[in-house]
Amino acid sequence: MTRRDLFTAGGTAVTVAIAGVSDATGMAVPIRFGSAAVALALLAMLIGRSTEQVGHRLSPGATGVLQSAVGNLPELFVCIFSLRAGLVDVVRAALVGSILANALLVFGVAILVGGLKNGKQTFHKESARLNATMLLLAVSALVIPTLVERLHTPAAGHIDKLSGAVACLLLVSYLISIPYSLSAKSAMSGPDQSLIWPDSPT
Repeated sequence: MTRRDLFTAGGTAVTVAIAGVSDATGMAVPIRFGSAAVALALLAMLIGRSTEQVGHRLSPGATGVLQSAVGNLPELFVCIFSLRAGLVDVVRAALVGSILANALLVFGVAILVGGLKNGKQTFHKESARLNATMLLLAVSALVIPTLVERLHTPAAGHIDKLSGAVACLLLVSYLISIPYSLSAKSAMSGPDQSLIWPDSPT
């Protein structure tokens, strides 16, 4: 571990301890919220750094799967604790925000920085199609149950079962996509199999 890693780990441990003490002692809400937010941000950064180090010993496909699964652990725990506290709107906002942040912010920054650093970028067609399909499934999982309930369709009386079925479909789809993601690198076979992203403007 480098000095930076040790500093990050130590700072994260201290911040988490402060957040726990502030919550246990019932301090003012802004202090509890601020300390928890800082602790969560540092934990996310620590997870990202750890995943990056592990990724040096794995294939690009395995690194991507690991990053997508482990990188969202902070959001997962926020959703779990929010659901236990009955804060359903917080969970909804977190899910929508996560999808928008990954699909727009993270992807946009990756394209911009990658273009500035490496010039023209290529993407495997099948991988791009898989990602687009998974994104469409995620959006549909949010939109379809909402429309069913808001439009008062006959299925509105079974909204809980519909939501459960949609959630199971998403989980199964994700599990099925993992083997393909792991073999994504070996499936690449040249420029004719790739989508080309133009150079980013400088």
